[in-house]
Amino acid sequence: MSTAGTGSGAGAGGGPPGTPRLLREINVRAAFALLVERGPMSRTELAALTGLSKVTAGQLLARLDELGVVEVVGTRAGGRGPNADVHGVVAAAGHVVGVQVDQDLVTAATCDLLANPGPSIELSASESGLTDDPVALVRTAVARAVAAAGVPEDSVRAVVVGIAGIVDPRTGDVAFSYDHPQWGAGVRAALERDLGRPVTVDNDVNLLAIAEQREGVAVGEQDFVYLWVGGGVGCAIVLSGAVRRGTTGAAGEVGYLPVPGVAAPGHIGRRDKGGFQQLVAEEAVLALARERGYDATTLATAVASGGRPFVEELAARLALGVAAVAVVVDPRLVVLAGPLAEAAGPQLCDMVARDAAAVAPMQARVVAGRVPALGVMRGAHLVGLETARELLLSG
Repeated sequence: MSTAGTGSGAGAGGGPPGTPRLLREINVRAAFALLVERGPMSRTELAALTGLSKVTAGQLLARLDELGVVEVVGTRAGGRGPNADVHGVVAAAGHVVGVQVDQDLVTAATCDLLANPGPSIELSASESGLTDDPVALVRTAVARAVAAAGVPEDSVRAVVVGIAGIVDPRTGDVAFSYDHPQWGAGVRAALERDLGRPVTVDNDVNLLAIAEQREGVAVGEQDFVYLWVGGGVGCAIVLSGAVRRGTTGAAGEVGYLPVPGVAAPGHIGRRDKGGFQQLVAEEAVLALARERGYDATTLATAVASGGRPFVEELAARLALGVAAVAVVVDPRLVVLAGPLAEAAGPQLCDMVARDAAAVAPMQARVVAGRVPALGVMRGAHLVGLETARELLLSG
């Protein structure tokens, strides 16, 4: 790994007073990233991976030790001479709290600097009487997650909240949400004042896509679409490795996509459902099952009752939305996730790919998502770690 196109002399990082500060900071961050990715290593190993001299690598490790994020974790036999110290990340030097806000249930957990999660806690917003107070709700969830993990409260460097709704990228506030109308303007700033640390609020499906990109079926993918279908419909669009949010944060709100055979909504402000949501969300799937004479109360029982012919119908419906998105963004991969994909299984992906390719010039693979049920919180951890690590490395 090359850090900044520098040579291997001492001036490449952390050395003489004349060394540019920016270059030193870049090299420190590069060294830390390698220790996170590769695990503990010696000065010699770090020098080999960065292309820097052993002296400079040693200076970088000394700086990371000074910041409290790296320590000597052992020794390793080398060639001639004494054993070399092996340096590793101090995982407990900082923590992130991820908070997953569902319709009534709130789930939260910590993770350390190496992304190791702590135990998760659950909190019912209605039973706790905190439904209408987002700040108190998150404060309570964070406190319980920290207590469950047994970590110092002051080690928490960042909090990330995942929620269903349109999050304005300019303010970080929820601009629109059917399920969480109380999460409006000013909530994120109020959370930061209350918690005394950086707070990020993000759309839950965007966080799911980030978790899938870092640890799931989309690892290594720069251009993909993540489509979640259950009680509602959500979509995240990842291009050039980054989630694309749009001007107001509404990019990916494909539930509102007009589709053939479904009347366009009169006005979304009156809680009218969008066309695509009327076609593929849980309510529509259960209605279709009843039309076909199946006794189904859940997506799983609907699919089990209808078998392959029923999944074929669902695939044809899903393909309309997938094809519409594909001809606009031309992704390499489409990830189907959520309760519907889980109920229908891998066969649904093959059928959707076939049907979408029949109506649009789509070459993308369609695969089932792999992130777990608490994937929103995992995505929150991964986003929060970027903030936490930067704060620690900034000294």
